[in-house]
Amino acid sequence: MSYNQIFNQELAERIIKNAWESRRLASSYLFFGPTGTGRLFLAHSLAKTVNCEARSFPPCLICPSCIKIENNNHPDVHYFQKENSSFIKIEQIHQMQREIYLHPFEAEFKVFIILNAEDLTDEAANCLLKVLEEPPGASLIILIASDLRRIFPTIISRCQKIRFNSKDRGEAEIILNRDYHMDRGLSHFLAFAFEGRLGEALKFKDRNILSEKNQIIRDFIISPNLLFNKFDSKDKEKLNWILKILVSCIRDIYLLKIGADKNELINQDIKDQLSTLAEKFNFADLDRMLLQLCNSKEFLRQNINPRLLVDNLRMLWRR
Repeated sequence: MSYNQIFNQELAERIIKNAWESRRLASSYLFFGPTGTGRLFLAHSLAKTVNCEARSFPPCLICPSCIKIENNNHPDVHYFQKENSSFIKIEQIHQMQREIYLHPFEAEFKVFIILNAEDLTDEAANCLLKVLEEPPGASLIILIASDLRRIFPTIISRCQKIRFNSKDRGEAEIILNRDYHMDRGLSHFLAFAFEGRLGEALKFKDRNILSEKNQIIRDFIISPNLLFNKFDSKDKEKLNWILKILVSCIRDIYLLKIGADKNELINQDIKDQLSTLAEKFNFADLDRMLLQLCNSKEFLRQNINPRLLVDNLRMLWRR
């Protein structure tokens, strides 16, 4: 199964394929769109292609170069991302500067992949801009980002932009059910919770995710204290997951109150329990809770102390 079948990015694939076959590959690309839509997958494929012994797109995947890139141990393919920080720092881009002007060790191209490029500090972004202005001929730079608004316009203008889109949720549900043999409850939840982003959904395919998310909702309904007393407030990733589940719960209750199609529910497996809750809460209650949950997600992204957020959330569910 090719990656365009998995991620439904035929346009992105066609742009890269045409550029490669016509020998008009850009020196720098900006792959942008939601997480889980195949941005990194295509970046890996492009890194393999430019160094593949078969000189093909898609790459052969069996030559020594392709295998090394797949195993993340190729000396000429470099990755830059946040390290114990909320930002990509200038020291990391300085390292990239030093590497990019060296001759490749064993490949034709040195490839530099910058993950979450919107998290570059201003200093790092300015440093990167200098590299993008005059990149060496035997180099390829790929930036991966979700939010173009947080990237310097001058950086965007020096890259060829390729947009990645999510699948239709119903189509994603069919793929998860058919190709990954998930039962209907799990495939529906993952397709709808991650809005058709198959890459994100597949991260949870081997977890007992329905039981886990339903326990979060049950605890929260009984008492926020019951939920958050179990939770290590230093675990930002877990807190973000809890907030995502709770937002989906409030969203579903909204839909039930306005008489929407129950097939549109994210938590369709507990629709009867949610219908009961829809009778207990008015729209003002739901507005207040949803606003606080969404604000908490944004504060968490901005690196606000998770313990403070948890303290505020303990009083959220008022009967």
